[in-house]
Amino acid sequence: MTDGLSQITAQACANIALCKYWGKQGPGNAPATPSISLALAELAATTTVTRVEDSRDRLVLNGRRATGVTRDRLLEYLAVWRQRGIISGCFRLEARNSFPTAAGLASSAAGYAALALALSGFAKSRLTRAELSRLARWGSGSSARSIPGGLAALATGKDPAARRLAEAGEVPWGMVVALVDAQAKQVSSREGMELSRRTSRFFEEWTRIGQQHYREMRRALRSWDLARVGELMEENTLAMHACMLTTRPPLFYWRAATVELMQQARSWRQTGLQVYATTDAGANVALLCKRSDLARVAQRLKRLKSAGAAIADVIASEPGGPARIVVRS
Repeated sequence: MTDGLSQITAQACANIALCKYWGKQGPGNAPATPSISLALAELAATTTVTRVEDSRDRLVLNGRRATGVTRDRLLEYLAVWRQRGIISGCFRLEARNSFPTAAGLASSAAGYAALALALSGFAKSRLTRAELSRLARWGSGSSARSIPGGLAALATGKDPAARRLAEAGEVPWGMVVALVDAQAKQVSSREGMELSRRTSRFFEEWTRIGQQHYREMRRALRSWDLARVGELMEENTLAMHACMLTTRPPLFYWRAATVELMQQARSWRQTGLQVYATTDAGANVALLCKRSDLARVAQRLKRLKSAGAAIADVIASEPGGPARIVVRS
């Protein structure tokens, strides 16, 4: 609630899906497939919202004025809050990511979660975490899962909210991200999902497979079965990309290094290192492993980079917590 506040800064972690969300089935980015994700502490978005005495909003992303599609999406998002009577007046939004934007690393998920939490400080009444998750989802479907953080699940339905399955400190795993391509994607996830829904003959089968993987992964998570969760994650990743590849025109998000790293994960498992690979809608690869193996996996990736592999950066991360308020003033 406002309480005379003029500025609020919030922070949220990006989340990488173990069980993927790809496709929408209703307004507000209601998902066509249920999903499960792990928030990553090292991939964070920080957003400052300041009330301004002006007739229009001011939007800044990573130090530059937001333009084009990004600007339009942010304005549409603010309109949702105003149309529902949650906020009034105009604001300056200043958002900054600690990792590449629009490169398939869930920057939108982190960004809209941080924005939703910061905006909630200017709301006319207090919002619950479930309400915040639903509101964040209107900006980016995956953003709903960055509100609770940790290990989170987002079911399907008309207006679902994400719920936390385990807090960050309870999760025995982390992820190492191999940054293959830091450039913004030519086809955004939002646009790609709609193309897949309309044109992929595999889309209906993908939604069926997604439901099945979700149920099986929920069971595997109850016993923290890394081998089963990892196998399901890889299978689910390939099924999602099969849907992308059968979209017209096909959505090719991978690079040669993406495939190479996914194959490396398999070969490392054969030598006793439990590590599993996934990619979202992008070329970058996230490797799921035990927290105790994070440094070991990161070192192997750095050796590949030194040997000439197309890896721009390596980011090892423990699980991340819920979206949080950093500063109120």
